[in-house]
Amino acid sequence: MPAGFNNVPDAGLSLLDNIGSQVSGIFSTRPSAKYMSGARCVLRINSKPVAFAFGISWRIDTTYQELNVIDNPLAEELVPSSIRVSGSISTLHIPGKGPGVQLWQGDVLSFLFHQYITIEVRDSATNQLLFFAPKAVITSRQEEIKIDDMALISLSFTAIGFKDEKEPTEPEGYDKTFADSGIHSSSGKAH
Repeated sequence: MPAGFNNVPDAGLSLLDNIGSQVSGIFSTRPSAKYMSGARCVLRINSKPVAFAFGISWRIDTTYQELNVIDNPLAEELVPSSIRVSGSISTLHIPGKGPGVQLWQGDVLSFLFHQYITIEVRDSATNQLLFFAPKAVITSRQEEIKIDDMALISLSFTAIGFKDEKEPTEPEGYDKTFADSGIHSSSGKAH
């Protein structure tokens, strides 16, 4: 009969075995966690860590358009249209360190000439890149202050391009497709 959950270790488990199992992940060369955790993430904007941000989410839409023909309600093809990157960042408002002071969002004078910002999310344990937007702009900012509560800021962003844990690669069979059509893939000229 199973004992269920209890706080008492098995009789055969010694103190040294317990300590060894707890610290084995620290000295291991492989990543110490099986799943990603927000507690291990580091968020940087313009290459500087954002100490007061506690959440980031992003959405990458690969949009397609339907090609229809006459007298057929079903699409013949789905043609790639564009990739849209957007997301939001949740932060705490620290006086003197808000998004306006950090020059993340344009104001009434710099709106037309405001520079892009970069957004980067990495795993602090393995330094693995999770999300990187090289050109992003803050499109909206909402601040909320309640009595006896922390002041919260919600930032929405839109970005041009992105990188994540997978490096961009040519699709499988890309070279074969061009070789069959008589076009050399590196120069783009017909044989």
